[in-house]
Amino acid sequence: MGQMQPLQSTNALQAWGNTGNGRAIFANGAHRQLLDQVLQLSRKPSSEGFYAQQLIRGVNSLRASAAPLNSMLKPRHPTRRLLVAGHFEIEYELNNYYGDCQTDIEIVDIRFIGKEAEKEQRPALWRVKYDAEIDEWKTDRLPRYNLQPTKAQPGSKEKPLKIGINGNGLTLEKAAKALGDHIARGNKKKYGDYQLFYVPSSGGALAGDWVAIKSLGLQGTDEQRLASRLLALHMYEAHRQKLHVEWTAHSHGSWVLTEAMRQLAQRKIDLQQRQKIFFSDATASHLVADRSRHALNMDTSDSSWHNTAPGVAQMIGGLQLGTAPARSLVDDLRHRTDKNERLEVGLGLAWDFLNRGMFAYGVASVIIAAAGIPTSLAMLGAGVAIASLPGAKSKYYTTPGRQLGAWLSRFRRNR
Repeated sequence: MGQMQPLQSTNALQAWGNTGNGRAIFANGAHRQLLDQVLQLSRKPSSEGFYAQQLIRGVNSLRASAAPLNSMLKPRHPTRRLLVAGHFEIEYELNNYYGDCQTDIEIVDIRFIGKEAEKEQRPALWRVKYDAEIDEWKTDRLPRYNLQPTKAQPGSKEKPLKIGINGNGLTLEKAAKALGDHIARGNKKKYGDYQLFYVPSSGGALAGDWVAIKSLGLQGTDEQRLASRLLALHMYEAHRQKLHVEWTAHSHGSWVLTEAMRQLAQRKIDLQQRQKIFFSDATASHLVADRSRHALNMDTSDSSWHNTAPGVAQMIGGLQLGTAPARSLVDDLRHRTDKNERLEVGLGLAWDFLNRGMFAYGVASVIIAAAGIPTSLAMLGAGVAIASLPGAKSKYYTTPGRQLGAWLSRFRRNR
């Protein structure tokens, strides 16, 4: 970020900036000098000045009584917190230097981590283009740290931004291909440019599945938690710019999106029906996501807001063995249906629920076994086994039967 002067070595803590409004910001000499230099740089009309402005805004956001959207507890450090952004990270603690009831901020470290995002080691937004001539998905050379509309997708109601969030175990290249297919709902004619919120992971798909299974889709990894804070910031950026956005979360990316939504809902933000979500093979609880999208006043007009392969992590984490969609229907009846219409609407929802087979994979094995239909039971078991394999859900399948058929065809060709 430009030429910096040698930093002071003193460890003395002193207040930095305006101390008359909100929490005081304490930093040592090295960090105060760094912040002074960044503040000067932020006044220059340049790309470096733009990023400097973001850092200064990030520091000043810590003065507020409520923690910023993009702050979180540092993993395995109960007293440390992180303010995370695309190209910087501030580590800080809450202390009390003036002796009154309000805590103050002590900056522990300021790290510039833009290079980590460029190396695909940090969550960031990447623009993805589809080349129809060679049938390839290509990402830009560098990531973006702010959510911005494009010429093809200006963020209007007619042409919303399309943004995907990937699951565990995928490189940037593979994530770009997978999310492109899921955003188009498997329809190659609808392939087109979009933006990918890439979530890198040190663990593979099976590790992500295990977290979803043992928590019933309610917990994520430390990497996903960090990504969720950045995603919440992007969702709020879109809200402030009054952009229409369609978020598509694939596999473990569903927990990142759900947690970001939950953070926004805690602050009672009204998204005014400009943003909507789609879950594809989600391992995070459908119930928590459904409640969050209603709490945020998102666009919930599309009843088919999820598509689920019958993998074990999807059945246990996403559908919670069939209880999540059932409880969502109860929520609709109790909170979003007129009393005089509850019987009619309730029976209609129950019919849709059974007709779509939303809970089929939670109870189907019991029903089929009781009916004594070994062939169907074998097909169900095969479908679950195939859908649980790593990489089985990279492509979008409209039904579990099509997924099973595709894999059996592939097996026959490779014999």
